[in-house]
Amino acid sequence: MNSSGPLFIAQEALCYYEISTIYNSCPRYLFYALLIASCVTRWTGWLADVFLGAAATYAGTAAIEAFILLASEQKRPKPAPVTIPFISDNTTLWNDFPQLITETNQVMIQPGSLELDGDAVLAIVVTGYLVFLPLQCWSRILTHQRARNFLFYLWNLLMLTGSICALVYAANKSKTPTQYMFCYPGLPPYDTTSNDGWQSSWRTSTWNESVWETFSNITRWSLIGDICYNPCFNSSQTLRQSTSLQSWVASKDSELSHPARFWDKLIYSRRYIYSLIILCLVLNLVHLTFKFLPYRSRIPSAEIIVIWKERKNIWNGFKGELKTARSKAKEELVHKEADLSNGNSPLSSHIRPLFSMTFLRAFMRVLADFLILFGLVFSMIISPFTIIAFVAWAEWTIYNDGPAQESPRQVGQWSYLVSIGLLLISAAILTLKYRLATMSELDEEIEKLRDDLEKLEQRKEKRLRSATAPLMTLENTTEDG
Repeated sequence: MNSSGPLFIAQEALCYYEISTIYNSCPRYLFYALLIASCVTRWTGWLADVFLGAAATYAGTAAIEAFILLASEQKRPKPAPVTIPFISDNTTLWNDFPQLITETNQVMIQPGSLELDGDAVLAIVVTGYLVFLPLQCWSRILTHQRARNFLFYLWNLLMLTGSICALVYAANKSKTPTQYMFCYPGLPPYDTTSNDGWQSSWRTSTWNESVWETFSNITRWSLIGDICYNPCFNSSQTLRQSTSLQSWVASKDSELSHPARFWDKLIYSRRYIYSLIILCLVLNLVHLTFKFLPYRSRIPSAEIIVIWKERKNIWNGFKGELKTARSKAKEELVHKEADLSNGNSPLSSHIRPLFSMTFLRAFMRVLADFLILFGLVFSMIISPFTIIAFVAWAEWTIYNDGPAQESPRQVGQWSYLVSIGLLLISAAILTLKYRLATMSELDEEIEKLRDDLEKLEQRKEKRLRSATAPLMTLENTTEDG
């Protein structure tokens, strides 16, 4: 330690909780692969159920964590000033302290930390929602049963609320105040420092007094267990142990060398991504409600293949309806004004039917059908583009959060892939149960199916009786009257 230099220095630090093992790179990439496999194999039945079920449960866990993160967000204390030794900008300390605070004698302390799980949760739940909603819109196989359709609605609702919570939490994360660490000038810190457990005795009354007392007394400084004094280790998070909190000093060449500048860039790019998400959401909701609209459209189906096959009929239907409406409007005008050709020019006789109520009603119906068609086709184009753009943006964000907590070689990462593999093997064996069954097992299965069939027929008859009872009551009332 140099006695002629400052007693201590202050430099910017980034305090954060690393991404949890379950949301690290391998499980996330496996989740994306499961979503792709669900879309590709949606007509296979059991195979799509395995892929979609595994992806949905993983995304559901992330959605629940999004609820907890937003509901238990850190309550930061009021900022407090800490007086620091003045250091000029041309100091040689830059070599050891890349985020050194110079040209000032005061910094504001407000302990806080970043929860990097928020970025991973955001990537998972929004991607899940952007895939699950179009699947419900486009896939007749996955939603051909009322129970499956109802399950999709519940799951999409979970993903929507989870996405909203994750987006709000991500926006609030950008408000995390700048963190500082205080060090002796002759003892630069490691790149990353872990929290060994904060002791209440390390803060006496105010942050200013705590910092000065720590560096004025070498015995007290040795008790903190770290080379530097990190006030951010005083903060906590509901889902984390305090010892998992880390403090990182970035180099000048790093993207995170100035956290405020990094978050400003991130917020700027969010505008485009969020706009795409909102547009995709609106279009897919229009696509989804197409099935329940009371309006009888000329669009034969919400399936892109059916629309493509019937494109000529759709176009001819548009032209035919407008042509018929124009002819009918012209006839109405001729009946109302027998001398229309004498009192008006030939041009007006062609234009006036276009402003009649008959033609305008037909034009509005064609316009509504065209907008529905445009929304259906555009949603099928914009949805995949939005998913790819969002995943790329989210993974870029997570990549800039720092190195992963675990490598792909560790069991916490590849265990998820093994679990899916074992689940696929089990599901495949179960699909062959009739081929592997003995004669007695087949007889038992036949009896069980007969019992189930009898119960279903009884339930159907009961529903028919309950549906026809009001009609019979109405007929009896009419006859008595």
